[in-house]
Amino acid sequence: MASYQIRQRDPLLDQNTQAMLERRGRELLGVALLALAVLFVAMLGSYSATDPGWLGRFGASAASTLFIIGGLGVWGIPIILAAWGVRFISHLGEDRALNRVVFAIIAVALGSVFASTHVPGPDWPLAAIGLGGLFGDTVLAAMLSILPIGAGLGLKLLSVAIGVALL
Repeated sequence: MASYQIRQRDPLLDQNTQAMLERRGRELLGVALLALAVLFVAMLGSYSATDPGWLGRFGASAASTLFIIGGLGVWGIPIILAAWGVRFISHLGEDRALNRVVFAIIAVALGSVFASTHVPGPDWPLAAIGLGGLFGDTVLAAMLSILPIGAGLGLKLLSVAIGVALL
């Protein structure tokens, strides 16, 4: 048998250039997350039950769906996106982003349940749904039915407990 030598190829980019491109890529991802957070703020902030909004039909449909399902808890989405955008830009813990996504989902869910513990004001556009949306109202009702105490005291205790857990 013939013995062939295996020749190692030189990498296309050296290690310093690869590290620099990786850092710029993460910074670009952070800028994209911040831009997405701004779009979410515009979409949620311009929501009206009767007006399609200035982001068009898609923005109005998405905002309406988000408010119906998650109520005021959906405001956690742009906060989380902006926080992770800043973390990616500043290179503070960006390697832990995927591991922490589950906590972001839990925070939005807790925000919806916490919002359900409050009474909607007269300017709340969804009269049939509470401030926590369908999700928050459903989870809060399930939690109140489990508690062995009255609904009034249980609601106050749950409001405090969920608020602390949200923080």
